[in-house]
Amino acid sequence: MLIDSHAHLNMQQFAGDLQEVMDRAREAGVGEILNIGFDPASIDETLELADRYGNVYAALGIHPHNAADWSDGLEDRLKRLLLRKKVVAVGEIGLDYYRDLSPRDVQQDILRRQIGLALRFSKPMIIHCRDAFDDLVRILDQEGASEAGGIFHAFSGGADEIKEVLRLGFLAGIGGPLTYKNSQLPEVVMRMPSTSFVLETDCPYLPPVPYRGKRNEPAYLRFVAEKFADLRGVSVEDVERAAEVNYRRLIHRERGLPASIAYSLGDRLYINVTSTCTNDCIFCSRSDPGNILYGYNLELPVDPKAAEMVSAAEAYLEKGKYSEIVFCGYGEPTARIRELKEAAGTLKKRGIPLRLNTNGQGNAINRRDIVPELEESFASLSISLNAPDRDTYMEICRPDAGKTAFDTVLDFTQRAAASKMETAVTVLDHPLVDIDAARKLVSGIKGARFRVRKYHFTRRAGRL
Repeated sequence: MLIDSHAHLNMQQFAGDLQEVMDRAREAGVGEILNIGFDPASIDETLELADRYGNVYAALGIHPHNAADWSDGLEDRLKRLLLRKKVVAVGEIGLDYYRDLSPRDVQQDILRRQIGLALRFSKPMIIHCRDAFDDLVRILDQEGASEAGGIFHAFSGGADEIKEVLRLGFLAGIGGPLTYKNSQLPEVVMRMPSTSFVLETDCPYLPPVPYRGKRNEPAYLRFVAEKFADLRGVSVEDVERAAEVNYRRLIHRERGLPASIAYSLGDRLYINVTSTCTNDCIFCSRSDPGNILYGYNLELPVDPKAAEMVSAAEAYLEKGKYSEIVFCGYGEPTARIRELKEAAGTLKKRGIPLRLNTNGQGNAINRRDIVPELEESFASLSISLNAPDRDTYMEICRPDAGKTAFDTVLDFTQRAAASKMETAVTVLDHPLVDIDAARKLVSGIKGARFRVRKYHFTRRAGRL
């Protein structure tokens, strides 16, 4: 379901047709709306909306424009209201140096006070930032805001800014500007981990294309989700699921997401074979909090048996059609060669092409050439090389086997490429990887196809 994580339905622009707006939102699949109170008047109006509509929740705070209106009485009132069940966040708070409607030192002081409220009441924050990013991040760091977390509303920054948002453990609110012609957001969205965003409208402002220039409303959130999905090469449902799980984990503090042995992305079905890997790649999100991918929990408490992998896959196959079944996981599938072969052999009978994603160390792991065994079930292999030479491989992939690992991967690749399996060798466009050198290396392996994958930032400290 779609969730609008930032709306202003109390604004005058909705006074004449609010119920129709809510009806259109429901018809568009918007199941929950977080309405934002940002000054004394809108706080009252937001509370009234939350009382009237079961799917509307409230965030309450004082916007930096109104920071000069802060008083002890207002602070006491916020403290009382933050005890209410449907008041789920502190916001919209932050800094705005663009309009400077309140003195900057006052903005900073009131921001610190409200961060304190968020920490005291264990509520996430809805952050407003305009032309004040460095000061804002500094204050969030100084006040320990990461403990409560929050959303950088209407995020419009570039790569450097999203890295700071990730470091803080905050989410980015992505809205209508993603669809604008000259926006830098598309490149950022293609680099973000799927755990790092929520969707929002900021209605009545910032409408997406094709409604730019008109009043925005929650029903238009679908256009943002569609653009996001197109950029990421996944389905709209995948984006909805990811954004919903991210929102619920932050705003409602929901935990306990069941582990996924099988999961679908787009028209592909994936089998989560193992969380154990022989590499510790600097770009891998395996150590990110939660091990969540597009709303699926890939943190396996125990590696699944072959029968469990088959059963989980068949549950999806009964409900939908898939172009491919991919054996992968956050670990190295060939470390479980027996279970891998058994599950693949059973699922091959479905007549759907099988692919194996591997780091190419399977022969060394199993101390034999496993390519002929894989050839029995798999139509294709995708081998993650991620480096053009031994030294780079050691630096970014950090294999357990040490310096011999790179040569092992190349040998495995040559054997796979000579088999009947279609063999793709992939590298990430990570700053440390010489793509041209990697392409030249792979071009010398007969039968191997070269592919560049998009590098996604992670939340791991020092690994952005």
